[in-house]
Parts: sequence; C-alpha cells; structure tokens
Amino acid sequence: MSDEQVERIIVSVDDQNLPVIQSVVTALESAGMKVDEVLPVIGIITGKVAQSKLEGLKTVPGVASVEIEEEMQAI
Repeated sequence: MSDEQVERIIVSVDDQNLPVIQSVVTALESAGMKVDEVLPVIGIITGKVAQSKLEGLKTVPGVASVEIEEEMQAI
C-alpha cells in the first residue's frame, strides 16, 4: 500500500457467517485489508485497503457489502 490510494472501509458480514466472523476477517486480511476493528454482534468489520484491492473484497465469502467510510463533520 505504498504510493497507492488507501480507502477506509466498512464491511458488513451476512447473518449466516456471524458465528464464523473471525474466518471472514482472516479472508479479508488475505485479500489485502488491514482490519482495525471487528464488531461481531452486529457483523461489522472496519479497516483500510488499497483502492486496487477494494473490488476483490466484495467476493470474499461471507461479505454482504463493502462501503467506503465517509468522513463526518460536526456542524
């Protein structure tokens, strides 16, 4: 992930794979994601990934969706 653009992402795990969320985490890491936080009760995994590997994460078994984390600002 040297010079390449890195995106902060939120991955949702499908309900069937919540009991094995750690194996989904391992597969995401193997696909290039740097995992920051795992919220097993709600099936959310947050982290970073190079833009070139973003689409590949969507094909990881157990992944329901991959979204780019939007920056929030207080008004």
